[in-house]
Order: sequence, then structure tokens, then C-alpha cells
Amino acid sequence: MATTKIWPVKGRLKDVTDYAANPQKTEWDDLRNSIEYAVNGEKTSPGPDEKAFLTSGIHCDAACAYEDMMAVKKAFGKTGGNVAYHAYQSFRPGEVTPEECHRIGLELAEKLWGDNYQVLVATHLDREHLHNHFVINSVSYVDGKKFNDNKAAYRLLRETSDEICSEHGLSVIEHPRGRTPRQIYLAEKNGEPTKYNLMRWAIDESVAMSTNQQMFEAVLKKKGYVIRMDPRRKYPVIRSIYGGRSVRLYHLGEEYEPQRIIARVSENDERVWEKYYGFMHDTGVIIRPGKIRIHAARPKHKITGIFALYIHYLYLLGYRLKRPNYQPLTPEMKSALRKCDEYSRHARLLAREHLHTESDVHCFIERTEDKIGSLCTQRQKIANKLRRCKDPVQIRQLKAQRTSLTCEITDLRQDRKTAGRILDRAETIRADIARETAALQQQKQRKKVLER
Repeated sequence: MATTKIWPVKGRLKDVTDYAANPQKTEWDDLRNSIEYAVNGEKTSPGPDEKAFLTSGIHCDAACAYEDMMAVKKAFGKTGGNVAYHAYQSFRPGEVTPEECHRIGLELAEKLWGDNYQVLVATHLDREHLHNHFVINSVSYVDGKKFNDNKAAYRLLRETSDEICSEHGLSVIEHPRGRTPRQIYLAEKNGEPTKYNLMRWAIDESVAMSTNQQMFEAVLKKKGYVIRMDPRRKYPVIRSIYGGRSVRLYHLGEEYEPQRIIARVSENDERVWEKYYGFMHDTGVIIRPGKIRIHAARPKHKITGIFALYIHYLYLLGYRLKRPNYQPLTPEMKSALRKCDEYSRHARLLAREHLHTESDVHCFIERTEDKIGSLCTQRQKIANKLRRCKDPVQIRQLKAQRTSLTCEITDLRQDRKTAGRILDRAETIRADIARETAALQQQKQRKKVLER
């Protein structure tokens, strides 16, 4: 199984003064760095006392690939933009030998770029997973055309790599996953309840409580998810019982493929139901949240409107409750726990500014924008005075005033941004509250049935 990637190598474009002061730092530095990294003897050598030999050049000499690529660029007068493209092909640990890895890399480079571009191929052995690096000249040695790096080029790289791996009897990734957004990646790394993490946790818990597929699907539905593992479907999926887009199971990882889930369920003891007695009903006691303390002036009238909406939402999330073991029921509310602090900031702003309706929030945004405009005008006047001022004492006073205005403007902009998010998320909060309220009602009804 080989994974692939390709990205452009951009030159370091400095301004005229930096370029004149240090002519060694030209736009070719990144090209030289890429080549030097690819042919690093410590990475390409099979042993500490052996010569690095797992480097090859296509239409260029591996020993002087930089000079050869520069010559082509200068010949066609194309020295700007992306100076090269860097790609890699990585294999599973122990799947290939160094020589086989290098042969596959050469075959891939010849098929994809050998007819038009100079390519340096280097096999790195410094990791458990052997991998090939490709440095591709951005200018064709045939007609001087620039390499076009787009989604189609990457797709061709991946498909050609899979084809060659299949010919060599190696495994191929059946469902390649795209890049995970950085926000989701960091949240999952920190163990926060993201959409995908909640699905994985629900599946794991349901697997542990089941002895067959029917029982697994029933338990999972009780946890708020519907799974479709019909073999006639092209892609097995999972989704929330309250709607929303379905997620293909292969996006969750290999352990969550249908075959693996069924295998994990079949490994359970037949008496697993005794351990989780009453799995079709709620076994826990309903924990009623306590009161939320808002550090603001107590209103003399009943809380209504959007402020009441946020208070109820935080109540259902279990924010700052006397019983910290309270957990929301629906997957959407569990996912919202990640943003509980943000919703708390929204509620504090509503309480501080006495905003009870959405029209109040709109008026607050308009007032805030007027204040920001006025303060920016004042700050600009102070900046103009600073340009003409010569007195050191007065300069310090003006700078202090400017700093104070900047801090005030920053706070106002943050409040304006928070107020905008309050309006944007009002409908989502209403939908979450409706789902959570329905789930609480179902829980109460099931408890009454058990008590009878």
C-alpha cells in the first residue's frame, strides 16, 4: 500500500534591498534545498559504511541535478513562479525492500513525467516506512511548458501508483481519505467530542454491548445513530437519527468498516447482555441540572427572547452545573459541548448589554459599529499629531492615548463579532433544543414503563 502527495516548491522572493545585500539567497535556494534533501546520504544509504546509491535521475544526472534543471530553465527563460514540484510515495513498514521501493519509484516517475520533465528519484531508508521522493523540474526540457499541478495531476499520481503497486502484488488503499480540516484534526487529537469522534465512541460502546448485528444496530439507534451496512449499498453509512448528512464508514477508520464491526461483535461472549442488562432501556437515573449562575445584574422582569434561548441551551449542555456528570443525550448536543465556553461568552454579552430579542442584538451591532468608527477617527487624528510632534513627553502621552484607543476598539470589534455569531447560531440552537427536549421526553416515558 502506497500513499502519495505532491506540492509546489516556491522560490524565496525578497525585496530589492534584501536581494542586493545578499545575492546568494536567490529564487533557486528552494530548488537546491529540495534536491539536497532528496539525495541526503544519511537517508538514502543502506548502511552507515555504505555509499548512498538509491538515487537516480531521469533526463538529468543525479550528481548534478540542480545544474541540469537550472540549465533547462535558463534556456527557455522561465525562472519565475514555482521552481520545482516535490512529490513522495510512501509504503507500509516491511512491505517492500529498498531496491524494490526504488524500482517502483523509477517506474512511476517514468510513466508520469518521463516524456517531458527532468525528475530526480531518491529512496529514503531512514524511517520504518520506506518512501520515494521525486523532485520534478517545473519547466519541460522538450517544449519549455510549465508543469500544471492540479487535482487531476494528483489523481493521476495516485491512480498510477496504485496500478503499479497492484502489478507488483502490493496492497492498495481502497478508500483514500481526503485531508482532515485542521480544526477537526486538533480537536480529535485532544480527545474533544467532534462529529466523527462521537460516531466512533457510539459504535465502540454498541459493539461492546452486542452479540449480533441486529442487537448492535438497536443499541446504536438508542445512542442516537442509524447505520446502513447492507452489502448491496456501494458505501455503508452512519447518520444521526435526527437528520443531517450521512458519513461513509470508511471515513472513521479501518476498525469501523462493516466487516470489521461484525467481526468485533461476533467475538463477544454470548452472555454479554447480562453485563449490560436492560440495554434497550435507560438504566441510569435522570440527573436534573442545577441552576446556572450568570454574573450580571438580576433582571426585574422575566427572561425572554434570545437571552432565554441561550440560558436554556447552556442548561441543557450542563454548563457549570452542581452535578458535573450530567451529559446531553443527542449527538448534536454532545458535539456542541466543544463550544460550550463560546456559548457562555455569548450569554454573558447578552446579560451585560441587556439584549433580550434579536432586534436588540441588531441595534447593539449598529451602535458598536458607530463607536468603532468614531474611535478609529480619534486614533487617526492622534497618529497625525505624532507625525508632526517633536516633544518627547507629548509623544509618550499621544502613544499612550493611541494604545488605549486600540484596546477599546479591539474589545468592541470582539463584541460585534460575538453578537453576529449569536444571530447566526440562533436557529441551530433552537433545533438542538427541540431534539434534546424530545430525547428527554422519551427518556421519561421509558423510565415510567420500567417503574410499572
